[in-house]
Amino acid sequence: MGSTKVTRSQSTKKADPLLPISVEGKSGRCGGCGRLVLALIPMLGCSFIIVALYLLAYRPEVKITEISISECFSNHDPKGLVLAGISVGATLMSLASVMRNIQINVYHRRQRSESIAMKVLNFVAATCNIFAYVGFIILAVYDVDGSDDERRNHYVGATLYFALGGLYGLLHMYLLCKQTQYPMFCKIAFTMVSSAAILSSIIYASNLNENYAYEWFAVALNAIYVGLIGLLFVVDPVDDELRDFFCCHRGQRK
Repeated sequence: MGSTKVTRSQSTKKADPLLPISVEGKSGRCGGCGRLVLALIPMLGCSFIIVALYLLAYRPEVKITEISISECFSNHDPKGLVLAGISVGATLMSLASVMRNIQINVYHRRQRSESIAMKVLNFVAATCNIFAYVGFIILAVYDVDGSDDERRNHYVGATLYFALGGLYGLLHMYLLCKQTQYPMFCKIAFTMVSSAAILSSIIYASNLNENYAYEWFAVALNAIYVGLIGLLFVVDPVDDELRDFFCCHRGQRK
């Protein structure tokens, strides 16, 4: 078997999903560049969110312990660059959630461990993170100290973001632990970041208007958590399935 060349993506195997990637410089139909793009999407989403937070907080008069993200955004001029960063970052985060959903489904199909419960749980997890980042945009745009309508919209966005983002962290940790191809230190890293994000959210919610730093920490940690998903695509890219899902199968070889 040592002389056998792997000519198809590891994502098409029915067992042993962690076969070595060795395709004479190319892997699967998408090639090495395609796999790099898959890994970069979650990391880029994380980067856009972190940069947006930095642009909001880098001014000398801003103290994150005393000002919320939404209030800081409302006082920021110009808003366009920060809003663009938040919007692009949230879009990439949602796309990463869909990609991770597909990756988990492919793993269980290869291992013949599919079940309705696992599919539903995986779907709920991805949906939670998508709506969490919709809530994040709402949270940032509507000021907590604005009009009654703005305040209501802000709390709706905050509830969506912190509740669904935390739920995604919990569900994803469970789903990740069900996958055997990832080393234990990887699972520990995800668990630690998610736990820190959830703890920051709880502290912020219980001390609202007293210390806004935990809001900033929670947002940054949630972004880092999704960014780490890029590492999971380095190990198991499932590039063929993702290409097929996003309707890019013209000229597909059989």
